[in-house]
This record gives sequence, C-alpha cells and structure tokens, in this order.
Amino acid sequence: MASLQDILRIGAVALGIDIGTHAMKVAELRRTGRGIELVRYGIASTPPGAVANGMILDRAAVSRALRMLLREAGIRRRRAVASVTGQNVLARILRLPPIPEDEVKQAIRWEAERHLPFPVEEAVLDAQVVGEVTGDGQRQIEVLLAAAPEAVALTCIETVEEAGLQVEAVELSALAMVRALALREIPGVVAMVNLGASTTEVAIVRGGVPQLTRTIAEGVEGLAGGGDTAIMEGALDAVVSQLRRSFDFYRVQYGRAQIDQILLCGGGARAGGVDRHLALEMEIPVTIGTPLEGVRPGPRLDADAVDRLAPQLVPAVGLALRVCA
Repeated sequence: MASLQDILRIGAVALGIDIGTHAMKVAELRRTGRGIELVRYGIASTPPGAVANGMILDRAAVSRALRMLLREAGIRRRRAVASVTGQNVLARILRLPPIPEDEVKQAIRWEAERHLPFPVEEAVLDAQVVGEVTGDGQRQIEVLLAAAPEAVALTCIETVEEAGLQVEAVELSALAMVRALALREIPGVVAMVNLGASTTEVAIVRGGVPQLTRTIAEGVEGLAGGGDTAIMEGALDAVVSQLRRSFDFYRVQYGRAQIDQILLCGGGARAGGVDRHLALEMEIPVTIGTPLEGVRPGPRLDADAVDRLAPQLVPAVGLALRVCA
C-alpha cells in the first residue's frame, strides 16, 4: 500500500539539467500513481569550446543552446536541478567521532582541508551522516562530504538562470549518477562510471552509498564516429589506467579488497565495444547502466529510442530524482 507521503507527492514534476563538454542532456520526470515516469527529454551538442573541464566558459552560448534544447524537447517547467563536475569536484566518506548532527558541517570543514585540491575558503561544501561503524572498540559516524569550487557552482547557476530557469539545487554529477543507477539494490561494491567524450566520472558505491567520487581527464572522444583505431584504443587504455588508480586508492583508503562490478553509462557506454574492452582489461564484470529500471518512459515517448539513449540520460534523470523520488 502506498504511504500517505507518496500519495501526496503524486503529480510532482522535476527537471534535471546535465551540461557536459560535448553534450547537454535534460530530463523531465513526473511522479504518478504507478511510479516515476520520464515525461520528456532532450540531448543536444554543447557549443564548441563553451565548456571545458567542467567549467562553463561561455555562459551566453550555453544558455542560448539550453533554451533551444528545452524548447525542442517541449519542456516548459521553469525550475531545475543542475549539476557540476570537474577534477576539483569530489565526494568522500569521512569518519568522525560521534558528535551532534548540527556540529557535523563545522567539523567537516576542518576535515575538508585535508582532501580538497584547492583552498577550503573557495569551496561550496555539503555533508550528510550516512552511517555508523565500530572499529577497535570505538564508534564512529560516516559522513559523506561533497565539495565543489564556488566559482564553478555560481557559473552553473548563472548560466541556467540566463536560460530562463530557476535553480532549485546544484549537485555533483557523480552523485546524481549514483541516485539514478542505485534505484535497484546492487550487492557488493560497485564502480559506476560515466564515460564521456573528454572526461570520465567514477563513483565507488557500497550499500547504495557513494564512498568516493573522482573525475578523470580522459574520455573516448571520436570512438562512436569510427576514428583511428590506434588513437581510440589509446584513449581507452588511458581510461583503464586511471580507473585502476582509482580502484587502488579505494582499496588502500577504505580497506576493501575488490570491486565486484562496473556499471557503465554516459555517451561512450555503448560505443565500439567499450564494455567488453573494460571487462577484459579490468577483469571485472561490466554492465551498461540505465535509469529505466526505476523510471519508466511515459506513454508519449518512443520506448526504443529512450532505451538507446538511456545511458546518456543517467545524470539528468538522477538530478530530477532529487526532487520527485
């Protein structure tokens, strides 16, 4: 039986906006009596040179392209959740002595100085208590720290607002990916990998909770277009090398022996047999990730078309789920 809270939220609508270096993705979701539906979506090229390394460099060009994308997708909702990404954007699980929840954010600010690759004074921080552990007879709380440069977040907000929208929230793209792909329970430790043209986002997840995220400055640009084979294999090899570094860091920092599965999404997920290549190189099972196991296409959408594009829509769907899940 549906809870009163779920009944009251029926009809809730949310819009997620994912602005990447090479493509922009939007997804509008609605909560219905039968679950969450993907009502409308759109994908369009990002203006060349307008976004690099997660930073929007040409706000006017991006906002114009975003307005056009929303119009073509038939999306009229004016409130949105947007994402930030980049090598200075990160999330980590930190362990602290038991303290009152209202003191966590202050304590985490001191801890953040040890993890951020830039001054904490220039960061936007968020923290959430996600669990509790006991080690060596001592109880500790686990806190998920999320951090991004304030300049990156502000530029994202200003760009989306210039497209005529109101920003409800800004979230790490990697955390939106986790929300969309963790709609079903996944056992063990899972590496969720958003493979883009010029960057790759990694989130290592245990029990539905992200343990760490990382943005890798390597992607698979040109793979889908059938470029030079040696160049494409070289790009994949660079991604594999960085994934190994990320997995090794996780094992050392968190004392976990193995990654049980890789869930692959993003524009490069279904290009050129990437999943098979990664499975062979990493010696870990690889599955194409889709948000459609918890979100179904609306009746007006072409289900086959949505299925083909679903890996690209993962972060945008995850952003919208922040509001209507």
